[in-house]
Amino acid sequence: MSIPEEVEFSLTLPFMQQRQWLGIMCVIAAAALWSLGGVGIKSAQADAFAIAGVRSFFALFVLAAALLWQQASHQGNLLQTTLARRYVWWGAASYALTMIAFTWANKLTTAANAILLQYTAPIFVAVLARPLLGEPIHRRDRWSIGGCFFGMAWFFLDRLSPSGMFGNLLAIVSGIGFAGIAICLRADARTQPPTGGTPPSSLVLIALGNALTALCCAPAIVASLPLPVTTLWLLAGLGILQIGVAYVLFAIGVNRVSALESTLLAMLEPILNPIWVALATGERPSAMALIGGAIVVGVIIWRQLGKTANT
Repeated sequence: MSIPEEVEFSLTLPFMQQRQWLGIMCVIAAAALWSLGGVGIKSAQADAFAIAGVRSFFALFVLAAALLWQQASHQGNLLQTTLARRYVWWGAASYALTMIAFTWANKLTTAANAILLQYTAPIFVAVLARPLLGEPIHRRDRWSIGGCFFGMAWFFLDRLSPSGMFGNLLAIVSGIGFAGIAICLRADARTQPPTGGTPPSSLVLIALGNALTALCCAPAIVASLPLPVTTLWLLAGLGILQIGVAYVLFAIGVNRVSALESTLLAMLEPILNPIWVALATGERPSAMALIGGAIVVGVIIWRQLGKTANT
């Protein structure tokens, strides 16, 4: 599960100064790890809520270590000051919604549908930014919104079972939740002074979001105990690598590449995700889903190209 283009955080290590090639490799590695989410969720023998909760629990170990590293590079209590900001909590709640909805969607619809519909998040940012942040909607944004909704419609032209239809709707909800993360981070940035080196809230938000996910899913985890050993190891790997390490790699790489490069490189996730699932389970996306997915990904890239040209 990638980060919308509006969401950025950085983690600087002493030997990684201004190396674009390293940034590219880190973003590619993050996208490759994120792409394992679909096959991992499909393979786990547990309830969707238990999967989301256990995965987020293990992710906290890596994210806590990254927070400690970030804290060491800032004066003052980074965690305490960031947790006092209300938009960080709203963003964390949006993150938890995203994690749960995306996991549940993968259990009900195809992995391709789940990831490609989640990738509509930047369009929902454009839709919500005006009423919530007072930001204008530009002409390219309007065309992008229309194009994305047109692409989304193709996913519902298939002969879907009621559960498949609900899975598609959950995937859209996960996209809306992911858009909420970007909106909350931008709203939070506006409450901070323009100067003074205020530390970014993104990493704290991601860690808090995983903690909220684990907490919300705790009843489902308890009800699913004891988990099969293979499932437990699988979810531990997903949490540590597919979420924790992937976000840290993205944090290292994102400030060493352009916004366009990070967006295009992250597009490896929706391409690789259904490939891994097809190889592991034989599940293949329908022709309608492929058409809709191509439209959604194309619109997102076209919108980002326009934004880059205007900066």
